[in-house]
Amino acid sequence: MEKSTGASRVALAQATLLNDLGFEVSLLVERGNAGVVADHGASVVKLWRWPFKGAFRRFWFNRRVQSWCRRNRPDVLLSHGDCETADTLYLHNCVHLAEQYIRGRELPAQHEVASIHDHVLGGGKFRQVVVNSRLMGNELSHRYGIDPAKIEVSYPGYDPQQFNVNRARANRTSMRQELGVDKDEKLIGLVTSGNFAKRNVRGFVEMAAELQRQAPGRYRFLVVGKDKAAEYQQQAQDAGVAERIIWRSTMPDVETVFGALDLFVLPAHIEEFGLVVAEAMACATPVLVSDRVGASELLVDTYSDLVMHHEASSAEWAGRVGVLLDQEETAIGGELANYVQQYSYIAQREKLKESLQRLAMKVV
Repeated sequence: MEKSTGASRVALAQATLLNDLGFEVSLLVERGNAGVVADHGASVVKLWRWPFKGAFRRFWFNRRVQSWCRRNRPDVLLSHGDCETADTLYLHNCVHLAEQYIRGRELPAQHEVASIHDHVLGGGKFRQVVVNSRLMGNELSHRYGIDPAKIEVSYPGYDPQQFNVNRARANRTSMRQELGVDKDEKLIGLVTSGNFAKRNVRGFVEMAAELQRQAPGRYRFLVVGKDKAAEYQQQAQDAGVAERIIWRSTMPDVETVFGALDLFVLPAHIEEFGLVVAEAMACATPVLVSDRVGASELLVDTYSDLVMHHEASSAEWAGRVGVLLDQEETAIGGELANYVQQYSYIAQREKLKESLQRLAMKVV
């Protein structure tokens, strides 16, 4: 609870809603910012952290949670993947599936995260599991035999106050100038928090090389994220596109980055959801994503041409990019900005509220 992760934001949102429903809320953590948690109507309970990394640390945390619950007897225990509960379990990643899709192998038995997930999910003590996408739900049903009726899909919601057309487009020209992009160049970007292997930056560079071969000088490419980029920069050098690709670490006001793009691309090997896709759409930026990105589920029925099969070649990706950028981008961008509003934080907050209200009724 010290970092601004997706799981932290969900837990804080839950704390606020539960407090609104009349619950006294405690967040059981190893580390946490008491001031930030208090701002969301909750208190922090810091559990002693096992000092060494490894699977045992996760199991130790679970034991400390269960011990606290025996002493304090809470009406509801919401888990975020690392502890057993008879109530609702929120899961944010599928580590087994990620290892299969990225490296084509199984995780070792004592993998730190996989082992606690196996214990918690395989135990089946929970009333329901909430996941970020059908991709995740299908994996849990297949791997752990969980009844699909016990799995609820809840797409993470983006913040419409930050990600909207006005904020994104206000500084489009200055941002493109800052990045060194000419007016007549099409800027294609992959924006992520990090983990370049998972997000398939290698495939993005291959696509960039193909587009440069097809239309020299027409495209520029942007990779944003905090990870070791040397091997991908060398790949770009070997492919002759090093000068066409811009590399940046994570950037503040990322909505202005989306506003500067002509197309957002996410060819990830796996992304349990991919909030950046919804954020880009909210900024009226056209998107093109792999079908192994959970957020593709928002698009596949209505905008199927914006979803690529995970086995598509770099030439196929490049071909689709060319078609999309030959179209009038403002039209599709405006459509996406309107369409994605149903998946904003405000809309998803109401769904979360309904779920927590059912818990409140159960307690009463």
